[in-house]
Amino acid sequence: MDKNSLYLAFRQKGLCPLCGQALIAGAEYEPDSPREWIDWFAASKKMLHKHHFVYRRDGGTDERNNLRLVHSDCHRQHHAGDGSRST
Repeated sequence: MDKNSLYLAFRQKGLCPLCGQALIAGAEYEPDSPREWIDWFAASKKMLHKHHFVYRRDGGTDERNNLRLVHSDCHRQHHAGDGSRST
């Protein structure tokens, strides 16, 4: 998980702002070894997306203050609801 994603997760108190659920299921579990941490972060990265408050097509930027971390499924549903394919 990259530094910006960790920052966003911390800022959001570990919750997806679209559904209100924990960003990473089982996040209360702390892996026992560095290899488990690597695997845990790799698995979580596949399930999370960065979503823009103001879409790039509308002039939004990729700066932290314009991003939030969301579940990939929530992200797809959100964009399916507004007809947008932009992040």
